[in-house]
Amino acid sequence: MVGLVIVSHSAALAQGVKELAEQMTRGQGQIAVAGGIDDPENPIGTDAFKVQAAIESVFSEDGVLVLMDLGSALLSAEMALEFLEPAQQEKVKLCAAPIVEGAVAAAVQASIGSTLEQVMHEAMGALSAKMDQLSPAMGVPPGSDMTRLPGSNPDADSPCPAEPPGDTVQITITILNRMGLHARPAANFVKTAGRFQSNITVAKGEKTANAKSINQVATLGAGHNDSIVVKATGPDARAALDAIQVLAEDKFGDKEDNIDIPQSSEAPPASAPQKNADGILTGIPASPGIAIGPVAHYTSRMPEVTATLIENGDVEWEKFQGSLDQAKQDLDLLKNQAARQIGADQAAIFDAQQMFLDDPALLDGVKDQVINRKINAESAWSNAIEAMADEYRRLEDPYLRERAADVIDVGRRVLRHLLGEALPGLDFLHPSIVFAFELTPSDTARLNPEKVLAFCTEQGGATSHSAIVAKALGIPAVVGLPQGLGDVPEGTVVALDGTNGQVWPRPTQVQLTELQSRRDRWISRQNALKAQALQPAVTKGKDAKTIEVAANIGGPFDTGVALDYGADGVGLFRTEFLFLGRSQAPTEEEQLAAYAEVAAAMGKQPLVIRTLDVGGDKFIPYLDMAPEENPFLGLRGIRFCLEHPEVFKPQLRAILKASHGHNIKIMFPMISSQPEFCKAKAVLNEVKQELTDAEIPFDDTIEVGLMIEVPSAVAVADQLAEEADFFSIGSNDLTQYVMGADRGNRKVSHLTNALHPAVLRMVSQTAAAARQAGIWVGMCGELAGNPLVTPVLVGMGLDELSMNAPAIPDVKKAVGNVSMSEAREMAQAVINLTSPQQVLDYLNSKYKN
Repeated sequence: MVGLVIVSHSAALAQGVKELAEQMTRGQGQIAVAGGIDDPENPIGTDAFKVQAAIESVFSEDGVLVLMDLGSALLSAEMALEFLEPAQQEKVKLCAAPIVEGAVAAAVQASIGSTLEQVMHEAMGALSAKMDQLSPAMGVPPGSDMTRLPGSNPDADSPCPAEPPGDTVQITITILNRMGLHARPAANFVKTAGRFQSNITVAKGEKTANAKSINQVATLGAGHNDSIVVKATGPDARAALDAIQVLAEDKFGDKEDNIDIPQSSEAPPASAPQKNADGILTGIPASPGIAIGPVAHYTSRMPEVTATLIENGDVEWEKFQGSLDQAKQDLDLLKNQAARQIGADQAAIFDAQQMFLDDPALLDGVKDQVINRKINAESAWSNAIEAMADEYRRLEDPYLRERAADVIDVGRRVLRHLLGEALPGLDFLHPSIVFAFELTPSDTARLNPEKVLAFCTEQGGATSHSAIVAKALGIPAVVGLPQGLGDVPEGTVVALDGTNGQVWPRPTQVQLTELQSRRDRWISRQNALKAQALQPAVTKGKDAKTIEVAANIGGPFDTGVALDYGADGVGLFRTEFLFLGRSQAPTEEEQLAAYAEVAAAMGKQPLVIRTLDVGGDKFIPYLDMAPEENPFLGLRGIRFCLEHPEVFKPQLRAILKASHGHNIKIMFPMISSQPEFCKAKAVLNEVKQELTDAEIPFDDTIEVGLMIEVPSAVAVADQLAEEADFFSIGSNDLTQYVMGADRGNRKVSHLTNALHPAVLRMVSQTAAAARQAGIWVGMCGELAGNPLVTPVLVGMGLDELSMNAPAIPDVKKAVGNVSMSEAREMAQAVINLTSPQQVLDYLNSKYKN
């Protein structure tokens, strides 16, 4: 980045110009000052050695621009140049632009990565706008030679960053999303743009943003039905815009686009909470339901930060990157937990937060402050986060304004790692109603519905991500309440109605009786809705078929949620949770306790337990997992377990012991051939014999199946079916292996679309092999939970679909809306199409008809 030096006879003036320029760029720049002389009696003047030191402090290969105020300042600057090394002299320019306007214009231009010549050009033209505006009063025609600054070119275009070679193309897009380009669709936009080499910009009106910056895209303020212009310049410009066009037509992949936008008549705005004469507080309804219980206060504010100067910017930046990596790991775990509890779509909130942590516009500013200005990382990060949050707060759209909470949330997470501070606990001894100034999305995702009856906050809105998570968890909530929640004593019994946004801090007995009655009626209605989801999923018509709709779970805690949503069983019990967050492998007894707890909760319903699936993107240090060149093609899944019987056999023993009296099934992951599956079964048979010899009971007829995740397993599915009791298709991994694209790599993530006909043909082929062998076949990847695709999967012959629990009611409804003949027709149609978009268009057209 081009550095700036301000040379002035007055130290105060030089510092003031610097502060003004830094305010315009929010500190994203390298500016040094050389003001006054070291003479207490007569401080006005300039010092060549000070100028030299200032130039060297901001020098880089990009160059330095020097601006001066009075005549002798030029002499000092010229002398300072002579003190520099010849190689440095070539990269330093003295600029005749006015010091205040020129510095501001130059700082802004430098902050976007422009060249030294472009920065100087912008500085030289800094007075043009003022002169054009004032010229009529001066009796000078606007745009005449008298209004042009020396050295400026009236015919030259405004300078802009160099563009890569290639075509320049543009498209105009109308935003279909009801919420506009908020965090999640903006994140998808940025992910797509980031796959291409071309320079891509997006403009709304006169405001232009870098399409590869999550914050710049989101803060455009592009709302529903707004038009934006996307421009790309470079070798793959057309391909980039084609991809963005497809994404826009799919509402930027935003599956939560059906969220109702609250109208002002439904609830008071967040800026005007109410308190009536009876002491009832009225805020914004965030999540429906009535709760009565004791208050539990929760406080989680941004940690206090003190700005200090550091000696070694490189060491400080390395420390910051370590905290950034820790925050990303936190978000991965939080996303996985949220996906299990509330569904993958809602958990995508944390994808958007991870995008904040990869935003070059945000990180470059922090790096500049740390490396070049020697500001401590905590202060640099805190300043950048507050500035970005302010950008969101200034937006007109209320939904987009609330994204400031996500910025603060992720900023706080990194800051706590930098400072070594732990998050405040959210574990309460008794079921309580949480009172807080605010709850961030990650705070809300950590709430245990069994211990949190409801929550209310002073901050927040109905469309905040915290509200979305609360709804998914079924926790009543009111936000945007009057100040003073902290004055209500801990343990005080209060009441809350999340449907109309009211809170009773000190309810009377009459009010409690009425509210309890309303709560009972509300619970009855909710139970009736859940009862519908508890019914079997049966296709319509004479050829009706019952489809088992099961849940994916990650631990015993998830079983209650699964059953509440109407799960017919557990189609995937991920056992990795037992091995994570600890320094050694769980004992056989620990595993047995967890498996038995889930089995007891499921009763006679089927419980498919997947054996340990590590490797790839799941690394557990104490398991002695050596680094691999291509971990997704390495020792993962069943391959790891077969190499480590000391880990594999205790798990199999624990599963078999838990199977006694329950409907447990064992599933091996990452099977690629029949011999590999037989080898895993041989280990299982050894364990069975050991238990038999020890007279330990287990289900000797336990079903043993495998996951279909790689193309080789599909190719030999007929052979595998001879040995297996069932198949379960892992659509996520199958998609990435079929398409040869890492689903975690943004540059190729567009290829990992499970709707691709190549993937769907693999599903159909697997189902046909299972049907021919007389075994059942299911699916446990994300595709299984997509109700739009449910008829296709049913038509292909799948007997079971397993998904995140919140998707179960919609999938059951989709099963009941289609006949088997219709489903088979749709299945045949999609495998003859050529692209995921064609499949999507076809399915949408069928639903419209």
